Amino acid sequence: MLSLSLVSKFTSKTVSSRQLSRFRVFPFTAFVLNHCPDRVSSFEDMNFRNMEEFWAFYVSQHSKQSTRRWHFVGTLTSIVFLLCSVLFNWWFLVLMPIFGYGIAWYSHFFVEGNIPASFGHPFWSLLCDYKMFGLMLTGQMDKEIKRLGKRPVLQGF
Repeated sequence: MLSLSLVSKFTSKTVSSRQLSRFRVFPFTAFVLNHCPDRVSSFEDMNFRNMEEFWAFYVSQHSKQSTRRWHFVGTLTSIVFLLCSVLFNWWFLVLMPIFGYGIAWYSHFFVEGNIPASFGHPFWSLLCDYKMFGLMLTGQMDKEIKRLGKRPVLQGF
């Protein structure tokens, strides 16, 4: 876990130790905080009571269509690697999170300009990745964005 002074150094926000304890900061997060400090969500916003609250936050963190497309590719890649591990070699399981998360995280750092939600809530983020994948696959993601009122709906995936 990063020290409070290190996180404060990279962000323009004052972060209390109580707020920091709610958000498990991965060492790699320091790099992200340094490169997009204006886009860092408040650590207090990372406290969710249920999956529905987290889903609304998750969708807000994927506001750009290209971010969602990169996530779709990352999730599809992880599914392909899972199938390859069953059919060919278990070593594909090692590649599954590297490529799946790598592609998705690229979109956060270089397209959306924010910190991946998986840094704070990895399990809920994984569930939401698959939920978003399913909604995109069935053409329902734009409808969900409109329902949540997160941004104007553009053309579907």
